[in-house]
Amino acid sequence: MSMSKLVSALLALLLILTTPALAQPVILDGTVTYRERIALPPDAWLRVMLVELTDGRPIVGATAGIPAKGEVPIAFVLNVRSDVDAHDGTHGLVAEISSGGRVLFRNPVPVPVAAPGNLTHIVANYAPGPIVDPKPPEEPDEPMLPDPLLPPQPGLLDTVWTVTSIGGKPAIADSKPTLSIAADHRAGGTGGCNNFFTEATVSGDSISFGPAAATMMACGQEIMDQEHAYFLALEAVASYHLDAQGLRLLDAAGIPLIGLVSATE
Repeated sequence: MSMSKLVSALLALLLILTTPALAQPVILDGTVTYRERIALPPDAWLRVMLVELTDGRPIVGATAGIPAKGEVPIAFVLNVRSDVDAHDGTHGLVAEISSGGRVLFRNPVPVPVAAPGNLTHIVANYAPGPIVDPKPPEEPDEPMLPDPLLPPQPGLLDTVWTVTSIGGKPAIADSKPTLSIAADHRAGGTGGCNNFFTEATVSGDSISFGPAAATMMACGQEIMDQEHAYFLALEAVASYHLDAQGLRLLDAAGIPLIGLVSATE
């Protein structure tokens, strides 16, 4: 599968179960594709849901917009933080691609969650549903102005960071990815195999990254899987925590996605 054909979908976690305070996060990732040669509308959305295999009962789901010029397969990463064991053989994933208030593609039978460390591949069928008129947005009384950017914490920029963990899994010892962010917010490093560059948006303790553009070298499967997980995790980052122990990049729910230390340490 060519990395250039993957469209990374940034999925914001929507929990519909009570989350235990000490629950450990589980990252499920994979791809969604469909066989019909139909171009996706520019307003297409992807929704991925973790469900019970027996009755299809939803456990957790997330929705994200699909880039207008994206090609299938569409890559996704779903952060599950609950007491559910997603890898116990009783859970599956359902994907929906929707546009204009109706579902266009869906897999009617949940796909069992792949074993830890493997991708779950979902094939959706073209089965357009009825149009549901969305609630029109309320008009603001005054034009909304963007929030001013706040300076980042000292030490974040112009430092070469070495990745120690991705999604709680230790980085491969001799192929650790890196990351550096310049003062003009250009970012880049190595994914463990390929060099990459992207752009960071930083304001205070908030940070996000655009899609990574990388070279196309091939390495061992374990290293390539780690690099793929690293690039997906970067796109899900929403904030960071920096202290004497190092740098942690967090998702929108505050769950650590990537752990890093200064390359000089």
